[in-house]
Amino acid sequence: METTENGMIKYHYDMLRDNFQNVIYKLDDELTYYRIYFGKRVKSVEIIYDTPTNLLSNAGIVLSKEYREGKSFFKVKKISYLPTELRKPSRKFYNAECGGRETPKDYPIQIASAINNAFSNIFTIDLVEVVKQTVPIFEIKIKADLYKLISGSGMKGALALEKITYKDMQSGRREKRLGATLSLPDEQRFEKESEEVLSAIERKCKELFLYKESRFEIAQRIFRSKRTDKPKISRKELKMQLESQSKQDSKD
Repeated sequence: METTENGMIKYHYDMLRDNFQNVIYKLDDELTYYRIYFGKRVKSVEIIYDTPTNLLSNAGIVLSKEYREGKSFFKVKKISYLPTELRKPSRKFYNAECGGRETPKDYPIQIASAINNAFSNIFTIDLVEVVKQTVPIFEIKIKADLYKLISGSGMKGALALEKITYKDMQSGRREKRLGATLSLPDEQRFEKESEEVLSAIERKCKELFLYKESRFEIAQRIFRSKRTDKPKISRKELKMQLESQSKQDSKD
């Protein structure tokens, strides 16, 4: 879950079955007072950067470069490591267009300044030197069919049905996933409509499983899990564990 620069909250879902079109049919049938229609096919590539010792991500900072619609952008976001039920959406605080071949090392002063400003200058280390040390750690490629979502009251959202390839840049390992990203306005006046859409997905689209994480955190989880010796569990078992933990936390 993350907040974008244009005032939208993104909800990321894992898709348990290859059933893209069925998701649209279900939502179109359930959301009577909404219009859902195909917008366009989109592609994007995002490369996550960090130091070899993960200085930025350990501080809750995600530095990346994104390629989309023929343009390139540097992005810096803050992520929350609070428990799942208390976590806040990651928030983007730096988004600057750049050249296709440029890396964060080409803009160390600007990026370091943006980080310092967002964190009220609490860092005692030389962030310019930190940015100069960054290397690519993850690559995230997405091909998606983008559907527009409009309510009778005027709320505008979007649902992207995605084929995602995560790549560990150090090992070269790749992981392919099917997923969906729901974008809804972060506005109090559309709170009711947003809840209606989220509820419809939860009740009717059993092939979608919500992750309260950013793309970076999903990539971390995918590749970190491959480096452990813990026994693998199914997605159904994982969901049951998360629901059980959530109920226990609410009791406490």
